[in-house]
Amino acid sequence: MSGTATEYGVDAFIADARAIMEVEGGITDREAAVRQLEPLLRHALAGPGWTDPRYATTVDGGRPGFRYYRNDDGSLNIYGVLFRPDHPTPVHDHVTWGLIGVYSGAQRTTRYRRLDHGDTPGRCDVELVADETLTHGATYPLLPPHDIHRIEVLGPEDGLSIHVLGADLKRQRRRIFDVAAGTCEEVEGVSMAR
Repeated sequence: MSGTATEYGVDAFIADARAIMEVEGGITDREAAVRQLEPLLRHALAGPGWTDPRYATTVDGGRPGFRYYRNDDGSLNIYGVLFRPDHPTPVHDHVTWGLIGVYSGAQRTTRYRRLDHGDTPGRCDVELVADETLTHGATYPLLPPHDIHRIEVLGPEDGLSIHVLGADLKRQRRRIFDVAAGTCEEVEGVSMAR
C-alpha cells in the first residue's frame, strides 16, 4: 500500500489501483480485484486530494466533477461525480465491475437484483436488495449482474461519489430500469447524474 496512514488519499489510491489492475496480462478475476480495491478506497476516502482543483472537470453541459485517472484502454477509470439534491439518478446498471465510495453528502443508495434472464427484450424484472443512507467513507461493490442501483442525495448539499470502474461508461451499453413497470431501456453514452 502506497503512502502513510496520514497521507493516504487520492494519489496513493491511484498508484495502488494501477498496481493491482494494470499488471501485465491483466487481472481476470474482477471480484478478487474489487475485494483488493475496496478497503483501499475506504481508507483513501479519509485522505487528501479528492476535491483538489487539479482534478476538477466539467461534464454533461457544465456540471462539475473530478477526473482522477483513466488509462489508455479505458479499463481503469477513477472519477468523482457530484450528485445534486432533488436530482436522483434513475435505476441503472453499469455492466462493468467497480466500486462506489461516498466522499461527501448523505446519499440514499438503493440496490436491486435482476430476477429475469434477459430473454425478452425490454423486460427487466428486478427486486429491492438494499435501501441505505450512506455517508462519508462508505463503499459498495458493483459486480454484474449485481450492479443495478440508484443514488439520491439527501439534504441541501451536493454529494461527491468516487467511482472506480473497469470501463468507460461513455462507451458502455447499459440499462435504465423502470422498476414498477418491469421494463428496461438500453442506452449508450448517457450520464445518470442530472
